[in-house]
Amino acid sequence: KVRGGRELPAPERAKVPLEREKGFTAVATADLIDKKDALVIRAEIPGVAKDNIKVKVMEDRVDVSARLERKKEEKEENYYCYERTYGAWQRSFSLPERVKSERAKAKYKDGVLEITLPKIEEEKEKKKELKIE
Repeated sequence: KVRGGRELPAPERAKVPLEREKGFTAVATADLIDKKDALVIRAEIPGVAKDNIKVKVMEDRVDVSARLERKKEEKEENYYCYERTYGAWQRSFSLPERVKSERAKAKYKDGVLEITLPKIEEEKEKKKELKIE
């Protein structure tokens, strides 16, 4: 609510998500890459344990959710700055092409989640020459 020591005007205050006050609101920055036979999503999710990441794949959409947990309560009073936040978030990716959800794979390394989504092959148009009777 405060920017430069002043309270934000009401219209600007309405744009600030309320979740920011409740905890972890960062949403993964991500790339969606079109490979020849697959779509690939690479999302930065630093600090989150692999077991706290969930991925759901449909033909036209991918939902990713994560939970960043605080390891222990710290009771120190000498903080100059405390910016780390904890909590959960979810993000959906609309896909430009249909994918085979049953063949999708995900891996997580060094804070980056990579989801590989094999494309559904479009059926080639079948041509048939008709014999005229």
